[in-house]
Formats: sequence, structure tokens, C-alpha cells
Amino acid sequence: MAKEFQYSRWLNIAVREIFTEIEKCCNNKKEVTEGLLASLHTLFPLQSVTALDLIDHRSVSLLTSPSGRKIYSCLGSLGTPYLIPYTGFTCTCPSYRHNLNSENLWCPHLLAVQLSIAMDIVQQKQVTEDVMKTLLSELVMFDD
Repeated sequence: MAKEFQYSRWLNIAVREIFTEIEKCCNNKKEVTEGLLASLHTLFPLQSVTALDLIDHRSVSLLTSPSGRKIYSCLGSLGTPYLIPYTGFTCTCPSYRHNLNSENLWCPHLLAVQLSIAMDIVQQKQVTEDVMKTLLSELVMFDD
């Protein structure tokens, strides 16, 4: 158990540092360096290429209702929208549900959302309260 905790702690620190460096690059109007991309691929060998493709296609949106409720949506590679809570860390995709374990806490959609936030390229979209209620109910059903 201690090894898992240390691994998880190390991974969180490394991921946070990479996202911070990516954000710095994007804030300075520079491209993300090959070194950062290589680091990203080292930490996420299965998810990074798909996540970057999703970013290239501007697949990440922040949906906001008039009452201020927010949820992220990421269109998968086949066009299926997957939901990611605004303050949570889950995804409604099959990959997240079936492949989640102590060494794999990320799916490509979670990674794409976090990278899009760091790069400040999240699309902003307004939705009605009814649409937001439907989306939130999908998240609740996913957690059951």
C-alpha cells in the first residue's frame, strides 16, 4: 500500500508540473516543446496520443447553464460526447470505467480536458437548465 501511495504521489507531482509548464508555454505564445510532449507520453503512454488528437480537433467544451452549473464535455474520436464533472475526476467513457486501476487513473478524455485547460483552449458553450439536468443525471447514473 505504501508503494502505491508513493507512486501516486509522485505521479500527481509530475503531472502537475507538466501541466504548469504547458500552461507557461501557451501563456508566452510558444509551442509546447518536444520535451514536454515526450514527458507527457512517458507518463501516459496509452492516452497521450489520443488526448492530443482530441485537442487538435477542439473536442473539449465547458458547458454552463444559466444558474452557473458547469460540466465538461469531450467528444470522443467517434463523436460520442463523454462527460467530466467540473470539480470531479471521472469520465463517462467505457475506457475509464473498465480500465481504471491504481496505475491507470486517466482516460484520454480526462487528459484532453486537463491539457485543454492548461492550454486555455476550452470551448465555452451555454446550455439550458433542462439540458444541464439531463447531463447531470447521466453522471449520477454512471456512478451507480
